[in-house]
Amino acid sequence: MRSKRMPSLFPFTLSALFVGMAAGSAHAYLDAGTGSMILQVLLGGIAGLAIAAKLYWYRFRAMLGFAPKPSGKADAETVARSNAQAD
Repeated sequence: MRSKRMPSLFPFTLSALFVGMAAGSAHAYLDAGTGSMILQVLLGGIAGLAIAAKLYWYRFRAMLGFAPKPSGKADAETVARSNAQAD
């Protein structure tokens, strides 16, 4: 259920956004540490996206049928080796 306050909240938020965008010069100072932090956040985000893309790329290829299928012989050999090591 929507409240009656919701329609009046949108114009207020929109007008506050426009007032914030219309501000003049800020006379702000960004030191080297701030620039380094921004660069670090950007590079970390890119690295995170690359890792996520790599993980989901294999799932995507498997869904399309391009992933290599393991043979039953390799699985049987692996089980045999692990049983031999356990003894």
